[in-house]
Amino acid sequence: MERRGGSWSTVTVLWLVLTGLVLSPCMAEEEVVMNTKLETSDLRWTVYPHTDSESQWEEMSGHDDEGTSVRTYQLCPGDSSTSHWLRSRLIPRRTASVLYVEIRFTMIECSSLPYNSHWSCKETFNLYYYQTDTDEATNTHPAWMENPYTKVDTVAADFLLRRGGERKSNVKTLRISRLTKRGVYLAFQAQGVCMALLAVRVYFKKCPTLTRSFSRFPETVPHTLVEGAQGVCVDNAMTPPGELARPPSMLCGEDGQWVGQPATACACRPGYEATDTDLRCRGERESNRDNMSERVTNIHRRESNRDNMSESNRDNMSERVTEIICQRE
Repeated sequence: MERRGGSWSTVTVLWLVLTGLVLSPCMAEEEVVMNTKLETSDLRWTVYPHTDSESQWEEMSGHDDEGTSVRTYQLCPGDSSTSHWLRSRLIPRRTASVLYVEIRFTMIECSSLPYNSHWSCKETFNLYYYQTDTDEATNTHPAWMENPYTKVDTVAADFLLRRGGERKSNVKTLRISRLTKRGVYLAFQAQGVCMALLAVRVYFKKCPTLTRSFSRFPETVPHTLVEGAQGVCVDNAMTPPGELARPPSMLCGEDGQWVGQPATACACRPGYEATDTDLRCRGERESNRDNMSERVTNIHRRESNRDNMSESNRDNMSERVTEIICQRE
């Protein structure tokens, strides 16, 4: 479905996306803006309410599933009446308008807690975010509640820890969209849950650089369901003059993968020919040089085979002579 010299219609774009027609072999790239697993010092995130009680978020050193030392936050309150908040430092969004938050955590099954009968236990927590242009957060600002914070989702565990059971962590990935300001704070809110945050990774997706149909497209960060990208013809290629002389274009999907085929009219200039399928154009001298190199390689290969055959023949002759001598003896 290549559109030479044309542009994509809205109907075509929706059809490509809805049918999942991603034809590019290039995998999406991820640009990480925060990863607690890589931190070597204290995270020092903000805890609310901040008291001397053990019933609050506490930063500790722990180990992930691979046994790697990581900085973790743990919470196991003795009552369910208090809402416990944990806020990250300001996370830059860079050029992205959509961020993905990957959370690795463990959670204890309510029935495994000795004091379960005395309080209302939960097995979920909430994720919020607050976006801002300045690093303005304090112990009291923004207010610890939904609005000004925006709720992303309620997170439940697929695997719960129980006495004598397997120690297995959960991994959930949540999406935050429509970001317009310089950065975001993440806020974890839990009430009546016994859990540990093992790692938090924040990243965005982008389409990698791509060369196809004698057109080269730059690394592209999608800001919508599909993002149009403008490319250029590869070296020694051009678009024909006239109506079709438009720059190449292609669609970058929100998942960081190129969608469909490029709309391009790029072709090799006169005196150049296509090589590597449709990736580049080479001239007559380059073609002759490549052909000469190929002939030399073939000659070396034949000589090597001939030497191997001669050596094999010598070995066979030596074996026959040895057999004759042994028979005479």
